Amino acid sequence: MIENYSDKWFLDVVRLIKEFHEEAVHEYDKEFISEAVVETIQTGDPSNCFLLIVNDSCQGLLYGTRIRSPLNGKTIFQEIMWYVSKPYRGHGIRFLNKVEKIVQSEGVGIIIMAVLENSKTEKLKAFYKRVGYKPIETHFMREL
Repeated sequence: MIENYSDKWFLDVVRLIKEFHEEAVHEYDKEFISEAVVETIQTGDPSNCFLLIVNDSCQGLLYGTRIRSPLNGKTIFQEIMWYVSKPYRGHGIRFLNKVEKIVQSEGVGIIIMAVLENSKTEKLKAFYKRVGYKPIETHFMREL
């Protein structure tokens, strides 16, 4: 089942974000500041945070932002974080497919998914290509 964020799932979402940080992001950003996570959740648009609910428990999230393309006016959903708890990874592809259908029904014309360079990079790139995504850009990060 897919739901948008609500406070009912607050602690689960904080847990998932912490797991995502430990598993994938800590190499790029060593700090995990729970207060920043809480503020982001509380002030963010719940319609951009999709939750995977399995057996009345939140086991995944796909969080992003929507912007209007300056090139063609289409609405873009840019994924910021897609994470599913390890025991529930078998639900990940169906979760993504359902989110794609939801955002499309809400007027989104383009979805952009990211691949972290330290996170099963080749496997994820092959998956995205197989399901119809095209590589468009490589980002570089430097902490200031």
